[in-house]
Amino acid sequence: MNGCTVRRFVAADKARVNALARAAFAEYEGRYDDWPTFIEGIARMADLAADGDLFVAELDGVIVGAVVHVGPGRPRSAIFPEDWSVIRMLVVAPEARGQGAGRQLVAACLECARVAGAPVVGLHTTPVMASALRMYTALGFTRDRDLAPIRGVPYGRYVLPAEAIAAALTRLDTSTGDAAPTIP
Repeated sequence: MNGCTVRRFVAADKARVNALARAAFAEYEGRYDDWPTFIEGIARMADLAADGDLFVAELDGVIVGAVVHVGPGRPRSAIFPEDWSVIRMLVVAPEARGQGAGRQLVAACLECARVAGAPVVGLHTTPVMASALRMYTALGFTRDRDLAPIRGVPYGRYVLPAEAIAAALTRLDTSTGDAAPTIP
């Protein structure tokens, strides 16, 4: 992906990241129960920077994607053990999908997990998010358990053991033609 860079979130990004999260989830309206409350929570994505590493992807100076890495020992959902790294809320602007921003954001999270020495990288997702699920499983994530539905939508927990991170990063490098981002 030419021109895409991944960097750490800064406070000035808050409004764009929140609007981006809302836009990225808009296609799921009608699938989740109590949509107005659900989307308002999604639209506070930038708040996740308080407990995790929030990364943004920029294309030609415009933020087109975001994701949160929650490292070992940081606050997280009870479905993930404390020593794991967790990938949360990967979002990409609808108009920028298919250009590699999501893959570069996942690579940033995997690199953080590798550096942190996490024994496992976990995430939760749903078949409703088909393209994200295809990417995760192609990288080696496997579903290890069903989770309670979120507002009527079925979810599962997916895991990637530490020993598979290097291979996943190689797959990301090979598929995009870009090296995994180095995040300062």
